[in-house]
Amino acid sequence: MLNAALTLGDGLDTLRWALAGISLLTSLAYLAVESQPASTLRTTFKTAAIGAFVPLPLLDLGGNMANLTLVALAAAFLLSSFGDYFLALEDDDKNFPRGLGSFLLAHIFYLIVLVPHAITPRGPYLAGITLLALLSVGTLAWLWPVLGKLRVPVLLYMAVISAMAIAAFSVPLPWLGIGALLFVFSDAVIAISKFRYPVPFRGPIVWITYYAGQALIALSLLAALR
Repeated sequence: MLNAALTLGDGLDTLRWALAGISLLTSLAYLAVESQPASTLRTTFKTAAIGAFVPLPLLDLGGNMANLTLVALAAAFLLSSFGDYFLALEDDDKNFPRGLGSFLLAHIFYLIVLVPHAITPRGPYLAGITLLALLSVGTLAWLWPVLGKLRVPVLLYMAVISAMAIAAFSVPLPWLGIGALLFVFSDAVIAISKFRYPVPFRGPIVWITYYAGQALIALSLLAALR
């Protein structure tokens, strides 16, 4: 999958591999400093980890901007990096909703990419959707009494990310569904830690599952959309 996603033979493969390397290195760098207070360096590492994915779909366009699927995928990566930026800043009443909104839009663009390729899920894909439903509904039900004025935004966000993950499991690419499930899991840990109680080792758990999820989604789609 990695080679299929990053090697096209069009003279741009070195750039693709370099961008993937930057993404991985900045992800590891952020993991090393995520427990430190918010800073420019910490924010830069977090934003760049997914931001480095943004050019990858655009490099596959070959000058044909009519391929809206690849443009939508780049937009999903870009909005995800915006979400990472806001969540890397000081946690306050403005940055969290901004991050939530950025990721909400990112999932809408993921849906634009995924839905045209979805089929009726069977077997392990259907099992993945069942696990996803249990995770999403269970988390929302547990958090609902303490969400206060954020009930509607959180409900909307969880509905959209769940739809994205269901769409991912409806595309016959096994690593794609696993990536989406990891993404949902990382968001569930954030929500539990923010609204219920601090989750031990929250930072590393969230970042590792989030980045792994995004990377699996990115590589699966880049390989499949060619």
